Amino acid sequence: MIRMCSLVLAAVLMFAGTSFSADVKIGIFNSESVVMDSDAAKAARKKMESDFGAEKRQLESQGKDLQKRAEQLSAQASSLSEKAREEKANDFMKARRAYEEKARNFARRVENTNAQIRQSMAQQIYQAAANVAKQKGLDLVLDAVAGGVIFTVPQMDIQKDMLAEVNRIWKANGSRFSTSSTGGDSKSKRK
Repeated sequence: MIRMCSLVLAAVLMFAGTSFSADVKIGIFNSESVVMDSDAAKAARKKMESDFGAEKRQLESQGKDLQKRAEQLSAQASSLSEKAREEKANDFMKARRAYEEKARNFARRVENTNAQIRQSMAQQIYQAAANVAKQKGLDLVLDAVAGGVIFTVPQMDIQKDMLAEVNRIWKANGSRFSTSSTGGDSKSKRK
């Protein structure tokens, strides 16, 4: 998609001629930097830690416990009767399957929450780009991360304006993500 936009832009500029390029005002920003430095991104990191941090640590601890159990089972295998060895192996396999299922469910919930946050951030960045373009009288706003930008003069850099506008939009939206459900604690869920 991004590559296609770059190609369309190149085609437009190529066919429009030099008089067109002299009249076009272009702004360039780095979306990765905006995403990482914005207030919304900082809030997202805190939200993810708040919603999933404790469960993540619990799963990591469970994984370590299972590893110890596997090592103990392996060390004890030769001294156990066949029946006892089979029982312990079956118990271990059940515990491992339960852990793996729990870990998969956790990963799914984390990914769903991340996807909702990314979608909300993308909407804010788009809105910020439109707002900054109007404020600065720009005809075109490009994302340097998307490619196609080899050089730009400093006057075209709207990075600070984009970051400020994303932060303004974030605060105007009540400093929360526009998701209906993001997983984690029910007390931390918002509409």
